[in-house]
Amino acid sequence: MEKKKGILGFLSQTFMLFGIIVLLMSIFAVIFGDHAKEVSTIFSLGSKGLSIGTLIQFLSAIAIICVLRFVFMTDTLIKKMPVTLRIILMFVSVIIVIIGFVFAFGWFPVTEIRAWVMFVLCFIISCVISTLVSVASEKQENKKLEEALKRFKEEQ
Repeated sequence: MEKKKGILGFLSQTFMLFGIIVLLMSIFAVIFGDHAKEVSTIFSLGSKGLSIGTLIQFLSAIAIICVLRFVFMTDTLIKKMPVTLRIILMFVSVIIVIIGFVFAFGWFPVTEIRAWVMFVLCFIISCVISTLVSVASEKQENKKLEEALKRFKEEQ
């Protein structure tokens, strides 16, 4: 589990993810916005960008997801739970949050199967990428810790 971080860590993570999402969605807006503005509230401005309402929705969703990450991926609130179960519950919770936002804000047509298939594919791809980045980061951190431990033992 992660080290405990304060509110600054939470805000840092939230705004980092927000920045990445806004960048990606801005690129999508430029490429697909004019075609998607009739289908999705996300692209209501077409290729001109993202609305303030959409940005606030994204920030809210990301903040909720960061809270869920804190709940499930630290030992602060949940003391003894297997990591696998934490990860499963985290992903299920994130999916529920996103589905809630889809319904509440019309991110895409809820009756269109193709939209749900695309959502599932995008979610799977983003999960795979984030998992690979997390594993690589963990390996790099472990390597640094091993090197530091080796230097410490040599000094003793």
